[in-house]
Amino acid sequence: MGLTMLQSSPFLRAFICRLLVAVAMIAGLANGTPAAAQSTSPKLIPINIGLPISNYWPAYIARELKLFEQVGLEPKFYMFQSGAPLIAGMKSGSLDVAWTGLATLFMLGQDIPLKFILVPLDSSSQMALVVNPATGINSFRDIAKAKNIGAPTATCAEVSMVLAAKAAGVPRASIQGFNLAPNLLLTALKSNQIDSAFIWGPWNLLFRDAGYKIVSWDKDYQINGGVCATTVAVRPSFLEANPSVGCKLVKAHALSLQAGRKDPAHAIRTMQEAFNISPALAKETFDTLLIPTIESQLDPKSAWSLVNKDGGLAEKLFVAGEALYEAKAFTKPLTKEQIAQSVDPSHIRRYLDTDCN
Repeated sequence: MGLTMLQSSPFLRAFICRLLVAVAMIAGLANGTPAAAQSTSPKLIPINIGLPISNYWPAYIARELKLFEQVGLEPKFYMFQSGAPLIAGMKSGSLDVAWTGLATLFMLGQDIPLKFILVPLDSSSQMALVVNPATGINSFRDIAKAKNIGAPTATCAEVSMVLAAKAAGVPRASIQGFNLAPNLLLTALKSNQIDSAFIWGPWNLLFRDAGYKIVSWDKDYQINGGVCATTVAVRPSFLEANPSVGCKLVKAHALSLQAGRKDPAHAIRTMQEAFNISPALAKETFDTLLIPTIESQLDPKSAWSLVNKDGGLAEKLFVAGEALYEAKAFTKPLTKEQIAQSVDPSHIRRYLDTDCN
């Protein structure tokens, strides 16, 4: 049969097409994968994550090992030195996730809707009061002796200052606080601009090694070990549009904790690089930072419970919000209901029940 006859016969052309398709399918099966699957891969979900420069080693490991991609996300990270641009990004919708501390309370105060889906670490475990030994301050109870206290405004540090004064029975109005960024506090201590500071790790360890004295930790005077909450907070509209994202974020965190346990040196190195500190200080920061287990966050009795609307995370956020309102960081107080409605344990539950499948 000649080529001209083949081209002119629709029946023969259809037969040849079916034959070619069958050959392609057989070739794909021979390779162990259907032909259609060979050209198709799961589409990653784009997600914009705001991430301050802090002691958040689980997030850093997840980023470096591409664990977000492993669970089906396509992340873009935006690093921040302060909370203001992070808040603006969540308000405008240019950010989908805030992986941060108490900046989230300012978001709620500005009526930016949030869902708190995970507590990736316990920042309270590294919040400390550092003093010049010449002040004679030996604990938070001596806070009245402090003349000038450094504390970055609208942060866990300011919350600690307010709650320490309250626990010591000292009126907030009598406490003189100075709003200084963490990297400026040591210079201010050396120049006697301030004589004490409330600050988180590893900064407090740096100050200690420079000759200043850590005299109190948040756990000494705050409820359940402290209220400085670091959370993963997501815009509800983004969760509604991408129902699997919450579970995937929890799973990426779980994988990062596994990687950190397997290779602690990697976790330590991420903080050494983030802060440009010595390996010894980075290791001490890693060793002393408490990490709530994912399972404990579904326990009503745990300190960081997401299911206890009157305790756990909701209570800590409320207490911190009250302290910031007392410091005049808010124009109106946050309500318990407003905070409790923003806490969502369903994504942790889905991860533990289904592994996001």
